[in-house]
Amino acid sequence: MTSEERLLPSKKGAAYVRTIRKLRPVAAAFGIAAIAISLNGCDALDQINLGDIVQVSRGETTTQRDRSRNASVSIADSERLKRIDDVLQAEVDAGRRAGFVAMVATSDAVAYSTAIGSADIAGGRPMTVDTRFRIASMTKPVVSAAAMRLVEEGRLALNDPVKMYIPAFANPVVATDGMRGPDGTYPTRPAKRDILVRDLLTHTAGLGYAFLARTDLDKEYLAANPFFTEGDLDARIERIAALPLYFDPGERWFYSYATDVLGRVVEVASGMELGAYAKQAIFDPLNMTDTFFLIDDADVPGLATVYTFDEAGNLTLPDPVDPNGQGIAVDINAQAFGVASGGGGLVSTAPDYIRFCRMLLNDGELDGARILSGASVRAMFTNQLLQRVLPQDWQDKGYGFGLGGQVIMKPGLTGEYDAPGDWRWGGYWDTSFVVNKADDVAVVLLTQREPGPNDPGTNAGQLVRSIAYSAATGAE
Repeated sequence: MTSEERLLPSKKGAAYVRTIRKLRPVAAAFGIAAIAISLNGCDALDQINLGDIVQVSRGETTTQRDRSRNASVSIADSERLKRIDDVLQAEVDAGRRAGFVAMVATSDAVAYSTAIGSADIAGGRPMTVDTRFRIASMTKPVVSAAAMRLVEEGRLALNDPVKMYIPAFANPVVATDGMRGPDGTYPTRPAKRDILVRDLLTHTAGLGYAFLARTDLDKEYLAANPFFTEGDLDARIERIAALPLYFDPGERWFYSYATDVLGRVVEVASGMELGAYAKQAIFDPLNMTDTFFLIDDADVPGLATVYTFDEAGNLTLPDPVDPNGQGIAVDINAQAFGVASGGGGLVSTAPDYIRFCRMLLNDGELDGARILSGASVRAMFTNQLLQRVLPQDWQDKGYGFGLGGQVIMKPGLTGEYDAPGDWRWGGYWDTSFVVNKADDVAVVLLTQREPGPNDPGTNAGQLVRSIAYSAATGAE
């Protein structure tokens, strides 16, 4: 057994470390600063109307289509949106992804939706607009919105110390070295201040995450992944709280378990379990009937299958990991997460998530349901961090970070088809979204891909967003 595996509390955890090891060749593309989004490979399409669905089968291939459109929406050039089908079909035909669901919407309604390819190749199940996906870190903006609702209700404040809700975060210390000393402990010093709720919302708490395994501290944070530890959410978060910080709160943006911790703060402040509060405060009022935390294995069947790529670049199923020959496999396509992870535990559909995006486009309200105030949405969409706090590549590209999502501050520097104030994020399995209030358009793009060194990549996200933005502004 390796030193990494000894840190893990369960066979599931040991398997996870093995998976992380396989991903080291792509760490640069999926770690810390760059994890900022799986948006480079797959950016977003939002909003769906399930009314007028047409399916077209192309022989025995997996190029199934499921389309629905609403021509009455105020998109300047809605005909341009039809080009999205061709873009996504080309990606599927080239074998770069098994399938996609894409949606584009305005504050008024869904403008366009399409489903291309397969949800499950072996089972012959085509993508449909209501296919369910593991949305991973697209959970974070939803949990951030839940926290902001509690702020509005006076049950939480952005500058509250986290220790008010989770006492285990009292007296935080910062590791001065990521390697243990001879006595098995880390050299530490007291943090300059407490972790605040706003630090959780902006990933400036000093916490670590599950994407590094270079130092002893990295490996302990990896081992503390709430997906693979035991107990209720409180117990899993206390394990994270027991670790020293990487840096002083507020000093740096560093992708982390911050939103998992925020989920526990939401539980304490609301007096409800995270899933129950999200359902009451967000999912039910927005009619997001297919969005829930993936806790039970019984909810896995019917989800879009997660694929990866073999050495030849062909789509294949991820290998279940068999730790130490014990016959217990970790299989993303067969197992649920077992906990309501605020950082990555939701399942959702494009129609559901686009409703969340449209609520934000409408300054917190949709179809008569007020979820957030306009002031809360404005705060979420406003950069909260000084330039020196942000990763260097974000500074170079004009990125900022609001409360729960990335903000595009200088679109001319990004090299992509962005708008000022775009608010966006993505998920580990290649899901993404963007809310563009400047042009009143939102995009959601969903697919399922396990990262790995043989992934050929896809520009679907950038291409879909450019088509959607061009249609919204009427540009040729």
